[in-house]
Amino acid sequence: MKEIRRVLIWSGWLRVSHWSIALSTLVLLVTGWLIEHSPMRELIALEYHYIAASVLIFGLAVRMVIFFKGKVHERLAALFPEASEINAIKQMLVFYLSMVRQPTPRWYAHNPLWKMIYVFWYIALLLLVMSGGLMEDRPLIMGFYLPSVHGFWSAVVLWMTALHLLTLFLHDYYAKTTDVSAMINGYRLFEAEVQEKEDSGTPVVMQSMENLVNKEKS
Repeated sequence: MKEIRRVLIWSGWLRVSHWSIALSTLVLLVTGWLIEHSPMRELIALEYHYIAASVLIFGLAVRMVIFFKGKVHERLAALFPEASEINAIKQMLVFYLSMVRQPTPRWYAHNPLWKMIYVFWYIALLLLVMSGGLMEDRPLIMGFYLPSVHGFWSAVVLWMTALHLLTLFLHDYYAKTTDVSAMINGYRLFEAEVQEKEDSGTPVVMQSMENLVNKEKS
């Protein structure tokens, strides 16, 4: 038989960073569209755009600190897949390509397939921050027209955000993961193997939590 265990994965500061980046990105995408396509709402949209940009910068700054000072699985090095995760990455691809008919692998913290996507995502957000901050005073730098650069990376982030939300739904609904709640309360759920004592019927955990964590990391 199996026993469900709650394990604290994400620190409070990482969750603050995540939600600062996530919510500000949504506001930036909406207000950016209004600035370009709704002249009557341009001024108010621009005001909220700058506010959201400040929140995004805060979230990215916190994440940069966590990259080097956070828990081991929250640091930058943890976003580069290890050789032991190759099979898990393949299983995730099969899960998506099979239209969620195949099972997903188990993982401890980051989804192994999305690790490098997160790195790319952070780079895209940093490019948006830099181009957005500079394009009003210096629209042309080294031959790059910054408004066009900003628009291109905004579209990239838009599609990545939509894909991220879609896959989160698939994971939570079909794969029965706890990724969404983990980013709210910090905890993920894991299964531990247990068996009953012959004399009392009391469940006994057959795997230590350390072994369980190591299993999920592998």
